[in-house]
Amino acid sequence: MNTLLPLCLKTISSAHKIFILGSCFIFFLSFNSFAQGPGSLFVDAGPDVTVDCNTGTGCANITANFLETFETISSNYTVESITYNPPFPFNGLANSINITTDDTWSPVDTLPYDFCFFENIETQFQVGSNGVVRFDVDPGDTTNGWSFSENLPNNSNPTLGEANVFTPVHDIHPSINPTNEIGYEVLGTFPNRVLVVSYYEVAMFSGACNNMLATQMVVFYEFSNVIEIYMQDKPVCTTWNSGNAALGIQNNDGNIAFVPPGRNTSDSPWTANNEAWRFTPAGVETYVFEWLDANGTVISTNPTVEVCPVGTEIFTARVTYTNCNGDTVILTDDVAVTAEATFSVELGENQEFCDTPNYNITAEIIDGDPNDATFLWSTGETTQTITVSTSNTYTVDVTIGGCTVTESVDVTFNEVPNFDLGTAISTCILDNIVLDATPSNYNISDVTFEWSLDGNVLTGETSNSLLITTTGTYSVVVDYQGCIGEDSITVAAANDIDVSLGPDFSTCFNEIVVLDATPSNYDLTLASFQWSFNGTILTGESSATLIAEEPGNYNVIVSIGVCSVSESIEITPSNDIELSLGDDIETCFDEEIILDASPSNYDPTLANYQWSLNGTVIEGETLPTLVVSESGAYSVIVSIGACTGSDSIVISGRDDLIVTINEDFKTCPDEIQTLTANTSETDVTYQWYLNGDIIVGATDSVLEISVPSNTVGEQIYSVTISVGDCSGSDDVSVVLYDVGKCTISQGLSPNGDGMNDCLDLEFISDRTGAFSVEIFNRYGMSVFSQDNYVNEFCGIDQDGNELTTGTYFYVMKFATPDPVYGDLKTGWVYINKEVK
Repeated sequence: MNTLLPLCLKTISSAHKIFILGSCFIFFLSFNSFAQGPGSLFVDAGPDVTVDCNTGTGCANITANFLETFETISSNYTVESITYNPPFPFNGLANSINITTDDTWSPVDTLPYDFCFFENIETQFQVGSNGVVRFDVDPGDTTNGWSFSENLPNNSNPTLGEANVFTPVHDIHPSINPTNEIGYEVLGTFPNRVLVVSYYEVAMFSGACNNMLATQMVVFYEFSNVIEIYMQDKPVCTTWNSGNAALGIQNNDGNIAFVPPGRNTSDSPWTANNEAWRFTPAGVETYVFEWLDANGTVISTNPTVEVCPVGTEIFTARVTYTNCNGDTVILTDDVAVTAEATFSVELGENQEFCDTPNYNITAEIIDGDPNDATFLWSTGETTQTITVSTSNTYTVDVTIGGCTVTESVDVTFNEVPNFDLGTAISTCILDNIVLDATPSNYNISDVTFEWSLDGNVLTGETSNSLLITTTGTYSVVVDYQGCIGEDSITVAAANDIDVSLGPDFSTCFNEIVVLDATPSNYDLTLASFQWSFNGTILTGESSATLIAEEPGNYNVIVSIGVCSVSESIEITPSNDIELSLGDDIETCFDEEIILDASPSNYDPTLANYQWSLNGTVIEGETLPTLVVSESGAYSVIVSIGACTGSDSIVISGRDDLIVTINEDFKTCPDEIQTLTANTSETDVTYQWYLNGDIIVGATDSVLEISVPSNTVGEQIYSVTISVGDCSGSDDVSVVLYDVGKCTISQGLSPNGDGMNDCLDLEFISDRTGAFSVEIFNRYGMSVFSQDNYVNEFCGIDQDGNELTTGTYFYVMKFATPDPVYGDLKTGWVYINKEVK
């Protein structure tokens, strides 16, 4: 599917010919570069014309010749026989087609221009070896048929239906004659490119006819879309395919064709020599013709127009061509038409005056009678003589009969030389400064100049310009034949070099610090620079920029011509590196501790790091982070350029792991007791010990124990909790109650030997809590009473008297029921007093 391109206005110009190519480029070319043929675009305004205005009307007809073009979408063409004059050679074309194989299509090729053919815009083509060309290409089809007997148009026989242009079509055999050629080439330049397809001395098919050679050509013209076919030799082989041949064009559908008379298949057999045909689109016009006068005004749209010039006038023939794709080309050609009179007019030489108020100009007529003449001056006056008082070019049109002659004269009234040296100048005189006294109203060669500096004439300075070399007041006198103009100007040193090193600043010099003294108002190449550091000149530093490498005071003196300026800047170290190792840490080293000295206000990769432990540098540790593996005082020094920052932190092991167990207690033999290790720490490990010996497997926070009855003395149970390198311990003392097997004794021997002296019920107190004990003698009399009893009864009554040997009875009352005895326990105990 073809797509119409947007309109593009294009122009090309050559001598009197102009082609508009677009607003982007204008090319000036000569016509012979177009490789033009009869179907190429052209316009010719004809030869220049001279008209004798003394006879006739003084007018002339001018006629333009140009190529008429028409649209193709209506599918109409005009077929006409044309003079046989091939515009291009039959052989030697750039692109050859395989001549070793018969009946083939060439590969698909692309046209460099859009060709309008019937209702289509064609951009590709194929050449068939049997004298045909097609635009409805098929890259997969390589066979060009040869057998046919049908007339054009035809879409049923591929030999005819596959082709669009028949130059003519007939069965030819390219592999027979070694000198034959089948080729094509695109020649010329926009807008007159052509596709030329040629068959040169190609043998007719069939052995009996191989000596018959066909030479034929087709030319496809850009923009005009004209097709021309030239046949130098078209023989016929009547013994093969009935000698059938056809010449013409048909559309892609194969239902419309245009064939010259006597050149269709049904006219076969036919021959031709030196014969040519042109197929011209016959739709509506695709051109606009116009005649333009010298002002660009359209005066006619007919190719022939009558013009009546005054003197010599230029007329332009312009043709605007529009292609089917929207492209537009404009061609122009000029013709000069001159009206020639028998008389002449003389105004005299050009005149120049100084201090003259006016001048009379007379139009003198040579070979003519002034009484027969009319006058029209450029001032509007109509007399033979006019008086002028201002400098100008004065023109007069003198008409006698039908002829007009135009003449001009320049009249100059000299004035005071008009010039201006300008306003006062402030400058460093770093390059040439030229004062120019050239008058705007005189030629330099017509005036004289006298220059002075501070009132003193500068000998030898007599030109219109003066090169100043120093400051002062310059003046000049400009003289034109006594008309004198004067002006003066003051030239002073500017001392305005604009240099700034910027405000004082602080830096670590971690990045390159460049001081730039480039003047903002002068060319850098004109300046010289002298840098100093802390008052000392930096030898060799003479460029506009200086790399500052350390803190201090930097100064630069910039000199340009006679001007100079000094600028200073103070650079101090910022020492603003922000880092923090955090607060001191107490740790058990149960988790990895990483110290990070990365600055928060600088790129950490710009810094150097030196780590120390307890004041000793840690060799090899130069990264911003440090993995801590032991306790101590860690410090780091961070350096960035000239700046440093430091911080320290103390890492210490924890000594506050706290664990607690039950209070020391007594127990009954073989009684199960639970020890609980209480701690606020998390993720700890436990290990229990008995009398300092590890209890294998005892690694929980609780431990169940029992003390055998034969155990002597206290038993020390301890637990150690661990987190990383930290630990904490606690212990508990466990002893058996003094009362064996935790039973209520039935006999006391209170003799003070420390054995069985008292009724020891500590085990019940520990087990149950508060209870009371009351002792009765055998007569039922209460001899002892005690609340919150533990072991207070030792054979002494409540009055402090020793009780005698005998049996006594007790009553125990529990505030909370005892798990063994309940709320009340009664029994007896025998007191055995030692006889004294």
